[in-house]
Amino acid sequence: MPEVVQAFVDTRDFNEVRQIQQRILWAYEQDFSKHAPNEVVPRIRMLWNSIPAQLAKENKKFIYGIIREGARAKDYELALLWLTDCGLVHRVSRATAPNIPLKAYEDPKAFKSLLVDVGLLSCMVRLQQDTLLEGNTLFKEFKGALTEQYVLQQL
Repeated sequence: MPEVVQAFVDTRDFNEVRQIQQRILWAYEQDFSKHAPNEVVPRIRMLWNSIPAQLAKENKKFIYGIIREGARAKDYELALLWLTDCGLVHRVSRATAPNIPLKAYEDPKAFKSLLVDVGLLSCMVRLQQDTLLEGNTLFKEFKGALTEQYVLQQL
């Protein structure tokens, strides 16, 4: 997020950075209503807001039941497709074997959904900068999710 990076370079103020990230997240949620079909918007919001919880779990794949009890893939596939097509979410499929070509070993039923930006993910979970900088032990559970998010962005 260029605006966030520039704000930090200019001010070195984590609170200002977090405010900009919150504004970006709010704008994304407003865009759901503006651009997505009305009947899909509530599902897009629920799916979007479930991603941090999905990543915090020990599960190695996306579970629709975390979005809402009894949820099924067919109920949320359009919402996930919409978020993916917009570039806000990356759907990363599991590979059944680490062989080439990797696409031949893709398991489309087992995937993770990651956000577009590691800073936005930390903002969504309200992670304080001291927790990140000090390596707080309370943070170790979610550290893997942020690491996966960071690696995805680098790739």
